[in-house]
Amino acid sequence: MASPQTYIPDGHRLAASLPAMYAGHPDAQGLPAARRIAATAAELIGSCDLAVDPTVVNTAALLHLSGRPQDGNRAEASAALASAWLRGSGGPEPYIAAVARAIAGALSQAPVLDLDFRQDDNGKLLRDAALLDLVSVERHSDYLRVAPPVGRLRESYLASYRRECLTPALRLRDKLTLPAALAMYSQRMPKLSAWLDEQPSDLVPPDWRRLAEVAEIESGVIRLLAGEDPAAVRAEMPAGGLPYAEYRGRQRAIISGSHNHILMLTHARIEASRNVAAEKYLESDTIHKPAVEENLFVGARRRARQLGLSAETAEDIARLLLSNAREAQERTLNDIAQRLSRLHGQILDAESPETRTDEADIAIPSLVVRTGDQPLARENELIKELRVTGLNEAYPEQRYRFTEWFETPHPYMETGMTVGSRDADIFMQSLTDGQRCKVLTAVAIDGPPHLGHGTCASILAHFQTMGAEVTIGFRDELGDLDQARELMREYLLVMAGSGLDLERAGAYLQQDSPSIIRTAFELGEAIPLSVLNSALGLRLRDSATDTFRPLLRLADILHVQQPDAGGPCRTLVVDGIGGDVYVRMARNVAERFGFLKPSALYLRQLRNLTTYEDPRTGGAVEVMTNRVPPGRITYVDDPADIRRRIGRAYTGGRGTREEQREKGGNPDPRVCSVSSLHAFYATPEPQAYVELQARCRAGELLCGECKVAAADGLLEYLERQREARNSLPGETASRSAALSGLSKQEE
Repeated sequence: MASPQTYIPDGHRLAASLPAMYAGHPDAQGLPAARRIAATAAELIGSCDLAVDPTVVNTAALLHLSGRPQDGNRAEASAALASAWLRGSGGPEPYIAAVARAIAGALSQAPVLDLDFRQDDNGKLLRDAALLDLVSVERHSDYLRVAPPVGRLRESYLASYRRECLTPALRLRDKLTLPAALAMYSQRMPKLSAWLDEQPSDLVPPDWRRLAEVAEIESGVIRLLAGEDPAAVRAEMPAGGLPYAEYRGRQRAIISGSHNHILMLTHARIEASRNVAAEKYLESDTIHKPAVEENLFVGARRRARQLGLSAETAEDIARLLLSNAREAQERTLNDIAQRLSRLHGQILDAESPETRTDEADIAIPSLVVRTGDQPLARENELIKELRVTGLNEAYPEQRYRFTEWFETPHPYMETGMTVGSRDADIFMQSLTDGQRCKVLTAVAIDGPPHLGHGTCASILAHFQTMGAEVTIGFRDELGDLDQARELMREYLLVMAGSGLDLERAGAYLQQDSPSIIRTAFELGEAIPLSVLNSALGLRLRDSATDTFRPLLRLADILHVQQPDAGGPCRTLVVDGIGGDVYVRMARNVAERFGFLKPSALYLRQLRNLTTYEDPRTGGAVEVMTNRVPPGRITYVDDPADIRRRIGRAYTGGRGTREEQREKGGNPDPRVCSVSSLHAFYATPEPQAYVELQARCRAGELLCGECKVAAADGLLEYLERQREARNSLPGETASRSAALSGLSKQEE
C-alpha cells in the first residue's frame, strides 16, 4: 500500500554504497542478510493488515543493520546514517523521517532521534522481519560456511555461533509481535531443524535443542546471584534439569562476571556478623575459618538443590563469595579499629603487623589465582586484594623507592614489568649488607622453552651479579621424566644465553631432588588439609596427588634454608603474582621450622599473541603458554613464522587507521601483546619504551608499523641469544647436562 511520501531512491547509488557499509559487519553477513530481511518484509506485507509503506520498509531493511551492536546508541546511529544517505540522494524529509522511524522501531522500544516516536506499523513489520532472519537456513549456512578449520579458533567461533545465532533462534517465538510473523516462524523452524540435524556434530551439537534451556539456566544463575528469591527463580526454570557439566565453562564465565552482585551479598553477610568480627579482631584472629567456610558451602549446596543446580556450581559460587569478601572484610576491620579506638582511647591500626590478616587468613581473594593462571587484566585489583607493594605503572613513587636499592636498576623495574613485591626491601637490605641471600624461581616444564620463560632469566642474572645465590626449581608437567630432563637442559641453556652463570647457580628437577621430597613431607605434617582446601579450593573429587603438589611448591620456596643447604638465610622468590598464594603459605609456616620468612618479587607475564578462551574454565588465557601454541614464540621458531605471528598478533589498536590517528591506541602491555614484546625484548630500554608508548597513545604510531618494529627487534634479540648460546664454553653445556640429570655420554 503506497503512501504520498513514497520515494524511489537511486538504485545504482544504493547498491554501490551498501557493500562498503556492510564490510566486516560483526552481526550479519552484510548485504545478503539485508536483502533476506527485505524479502521477508515483503512476504509479511502481503499477509498483514497494516498501514505500511513497502518502499519505506524495503529501504529501511537494507539500511537498518548498519549500526554496531556494541554501540549503546545503535538505533540512533543506524537511523542517522540512513537519514544522511537518503538526504544525500535527494530524498524528501517526510520519507526520510518514515525510514528513521522504521529503523528505530526495529532496533529499539524507546524514543530516538528527538522524534515523537511510537513504534508504528513500519517498525513492527521491520523488526519481525529482522528477527525471522534468525530462523532462515541461509543465515545459519552463512555463519557455518566461514567457520575456521579445526583448532582453537574454530571452538571459539562455533561458541559465538551458538550464543549469537542458534540460541536466539530457539528463543524467538516470544519476541515476535505479528500473527503473520508467528505463522512464518512455524513454517521456517521445521526446515531449520531438519537442516541442523543434518550438520556434522563438530559444527552443531547433537543436543542443540537444549541450548535454549542452557540460556534459561544461565539467566537463573544471574538472578540467584542478584539475590532474588530462590523459589521464584526455580519456578521459572525449565523442567527436566540440565547436564550442567557440559556447559561448566559458560557457567563459570557468568559467575566470574558477577563480581558486583557477589560483593554486595558478601558485604551484607559480613555486616550481619560485626560482633563476631569485633571479638576475632581483639584476638588478632580472622573472620574466615575453615569451619565457617564449610558452613557457607553447605548453605550454597542447599540453595543449589532448591534451584536444581549442580553441587559443583554451588561450590563455585561459594568460593567466589569468599574470594571477593576481602575488600568488605578490610573495611569492616578498619571500621572496628576506629570504633574501638574512640571507645578505649587506644590507637588500633588494622594494617599493623600485629593485626594483619594477609598471611594468617589463607583464603585467597581470587578464583583466578587459585587456578594458577596469571590474570593480567586484574593486576591492579590483585595488588590491592593481596596487599602486596605495587611497583607497576600505577605506583611510580613505590617503584622509585624500590629502584633506589640498585646502582643500575634492571630495565623491567624501571618500566613497571615488575608489578609488585612482598617484603622485598628486607631482602634488599640484607643483600646490600653483604649477607648470604638466595633468589629462587620455579619453572613448569610443559613444552619447549618460549619467550615467556625467558623473561625471568635476565632478572636472575641481575641479582646474581649483585652477589645473590640463584636456585631454579623445575617441575615436570608432561608426565615423561626423560623428556623433562632434556627440556630442562634446553631451559638452562636459554638462561645461560641470557647471562646467567650456571657454574654459580643451582637447579633441580623436583622428582630428582631428595631435599624437596623430604621438605614436602615435613611441611605436610605441619599444614592441615583444611588450610590447603581454603587456599587452593581443593574438592573431595580431587586426587591425592592434587593435595601433594602444593607441598612440593612450598618446598621449592623453603628447602634452600634446610641445614644441608646452608641454614636459614634471606630469600627472594621471583614469580608471577598468581604465585602469591604459595609465598603466603610459606611465610605462614616458615618460623615454625626455624626459617626466615621468604620475600617475593612479582614479575608481569609476557602476553599471549592471540585471544584464546580456555574451554575448561571459560576464562581467557592471557599469558604466553605452551597450552596455546599459536600464541607463543619459541627460541627455535623460523623467522618468517615469527613475523607472521606478530603480524597477526592481538593489539590495543583502534578499528580503523583514521580512528587510530585521531584517538591513539592502547599500548598497555597487559592488553597489547605487541607492546608486551617491546617491553621485554624488542625495546626493553626504559626511555625508548616510554617514547614508543607515547607515540602510540598520540596516534603517531600505527599497529602495522609497531608490529614490524617489534619483529625486527625480537629477531635481533633472538640472533644475539643464539650467538651467546653458541659461544658458551663446554663447561656450561656439561653443567646444564649435570643439573638436568643427564649423563656426560649423552652430552
